[in-house]
Amino acid sequence: MKAQDITTEQTEASKPISLAGVWRSALDPWRKAALAALPTFLLTRLLLLVLTYFGGILFNAQGASSFAFTANSILYNWYHWDAIRTLAIATRGYVDPSYTAIFPLYPVIIHTFSAPLHIDILLAAMLISNLAFFAALMVLYLLVEAEFDAGTARRALLYLAVFPTALFFFMAYNSALLLLFTLLCLYFLRRGSWWLAGLAGALATLTDLFGCILFVVFLCEFFRQQGPELRKQENLAEKRERILKLLPLVAALFIPLGLIIYSLALQKPFHNPLVFLHPQEANNNVSLGGLFTALHILTSGSWLTYAAAHALFELLILSGMLLLLFMGWKGRERLAAGQWPWLVFGTLAILYAILLPNQPGLPANQFDPLPSVQYVALLFIPGLLVLARLGRYPWLHQTYLLFATPMLAFLVFQLFKILWAM
Repeated sequence: MKAQDITTEQTEASKPISLAGVWRSALDPWRKAALAALPTFLLTRLLLLVLTYFGGILFNAQGASSFAFTANSILYNWYHWDAIRTLAIATRGYVDPSYTAIFPLYPVIIHTFSAPLHIDILLAAMLISNLAFFAALMVLYLLVEAEFDAGTARRALLYLAVFPTALFFFMAYNSALLLLFTLLCLYFLRRGSWWLAGLAGALATLTDLFGCILFVVFLCEFFRQQGPELRKQENLAEKRERILKLLPLVAALFIPLGLIIYSLALQKPFHNPLVFLHPQEANNNVSLGGLFTALHILTSGSWLTYAAAHALFELLILSGMLLLLFMGWKGRERLAAGQWPWLVFGTLAILYAILLPNQPGLPANQFDPLPSVQYVALLFIPGLLVLARLGRYPWLHQTYLLFATPMLAFLVFQLFKILWAM
């Protein structure tokens, strides 16, 4: 190499890196993720808006007439089930012990956002959910692209957005916010950003009890990455350094800390920090009863009943989750050896859906034995990754979209008529 070239390279290397360049380098992956997520987000939001328009009018009109609905009345077709309790908490607080099963972060954000802007609280809640879902799609893209490729990442976004119960991401439910914080926790864990992962996990726990399983995933990922270094035989000075390497484990404690904060906040009004667990205990929710009930419905009576349709739908989702988890462990589509903490996460998610089968704070419903499966399936990240990898086969890709999208539309209309318990 010529001396002049060497001098030029040294000059370039010695130039100070501008702050703008640092920010540009840090934000560029997020800009790329936003552009990748935007088409899926906009198209599925447009689909749901079209369903809202036609369903909100045609399912509520009393025959052929010229009666004009208001935009607000059409919007309030989404005001059912957990949305009612969530908005009650956002406006009046925890006025009933059964409401405590809905964790506080999402209602607090709704109240904070809607009060100063003086906009309809349901509209505010739905805007927050959709913004959180878009952010979650961005994180999901970054996570999957880094582990696999851009094609798999785009399919993962699409498959999640059109999943039959993905309407929860559109309505005033905490599902989108929980997905966002769960994905952020997993994303930061893979990057070894332990403190940020702990913070994201704490926010997930303040959003929903499901977030607690991230504590176990944090420990698994930490020891997967740091274990080889920690097991080395070292001298005294290096042992002290090893102790310092264990310091990020403190960040894992942030995750249960979210649950502790919420429990302490419940002590004063209800004199019981674990009151949010009582509805489940009182109705035998913490059991295998939901799974056994679903199997009993399908094996002991006609399949042409409301209860059988519910049980079949939820058992099909659960079976799909189990199949995808198995494929993640074994077979051609199995995840890489270093991705085993995600499979632990998937296992815990399935156990959560089985052991807590009913809607939080509500009694067990013999006609809807496993509603929790509908929520947990949206957070089943390892299964989504396996499915996205399988989506490279055109027949499977097209089959999934052919069945998932119409089922999403069907459940939207069922929700509008309050015919499908969620």
